Amino acid sequence: MGCTSFQSISEINDYQQESIKLDMSNNIKGLSHANSLIKLITRIRNKIIYLYHKLIYDTGACIFIKPNIAQCLKCILYKVSSEFEGKLENANIQHRDDPPYLVLSKEIPLSDKSLFLFNELFNFIIEIISYKTIIKQIDKETPELLYLIYESKNKLSNKNIELINKGMELFKNIKSIKYEILSIYKNQVYEFVYRKSKFYEEINEIGRYAYENNITDIYEIAMIQKEFIKNDNNKNEMKMFKSVYNAKVYMENIINNEKNDDIIESHESIIENLDESNINENK
Repeated sequence: MGCTSFQSISEINDYQQESIKLDMSNNIKGLSHANSLIKLITRIRNKIIYLYHKLIYDTGACIFIKPNIAQCLKCILYKVSSEFEGKLENANIQHRDDPPYLVLSKEIPLSDKSLFLFNELFNFIIEIISYKTIIKQIDKETPELLYLIYESKNKLSNKNIELINKGMELFKNIKSIKYEILSIYKNQVYEFVYRKSKFYEEINEIGRYAYENNITDIYEIAMIQKEFIKNDNNKNEMKMFKSVYNAKVYMENIINNEKNDDIIESHESIIENLDESNINENK
C-alpha cells in the first residue's frame, strides 16, 4: 500500500499533554500576564493533541503503532469504498482549494458513520488551521516572557524561570505539531487528487475485500491492511497492533487521560481572558 512521503512521523507518545502553573506568590510585574499566556499555550496544545488522538481512534487509524493523519483519511475512504462495493470513485468526492481541501457530493449519500467521520476529520483540519491568528498573537507576546526573565531574574524563582522556558518550548512545539499534521494531510490529498488512478486502486483493494466479506466495522476494515502490506517497502512505518482489541484499549487509555473540561472551551474565550489580564495589569 502507498504511504505518505513525509519523513518525520511522530509516535503517539510524542504528543503528550502538559500542564504549567507558575508560582504567583511573588508580586512581580508581568508575572500574571506570563501565567495567562503560558496557560493559553498549554490549553491550545492540549486541545490539539486530544482532538488528534480522538480522530485517530474514531477512524480506526489507531490500529497502527505510528498512526498519522493520512491514515485517518485512508481508513475513512476504505469504509466509503466498501459501501460502494469497492468503487470509491462512485462516491464522487472532490478536491477544493480551501480547507479542508475535500468536499463531499450532495447528490450521493454516504452512511451516517462515514459522514460523522468525515465531519470529524474536516472539523479537526479547520480547527488547527484556525489557530493561525492566535499563534501569531502569541508570537508577538513571547518576547515579553524573555524580557520578564531578564528583567526580573533576581526576583523570579528558578522554578518559575524553568517553567517559563518550558512554556516557550511548548509554543514552538504547537507550531511543529500543526506543521507536521497539515503537511502529511495535504500530501495525502495531493495523492488523492493528482495520482487518482493508483490511489483509488489501493483504496478499492481494501474496500472491495471488506464488501465481499461483509466487513462493516471500521476497525475491522482498517485491520484488513495487515494482509495487504506484507510486501510493502515501507512496512516499518506501517507496523500494526496484533488485534483491534489491543489497539482500541491502548488508544482509549490515552484519550481518557487527556479529556477534560478545560480543553473543550473555545479558544476565542481564552483569548478574551488573556486580553483582559493584559489590560488589567497595564492599568
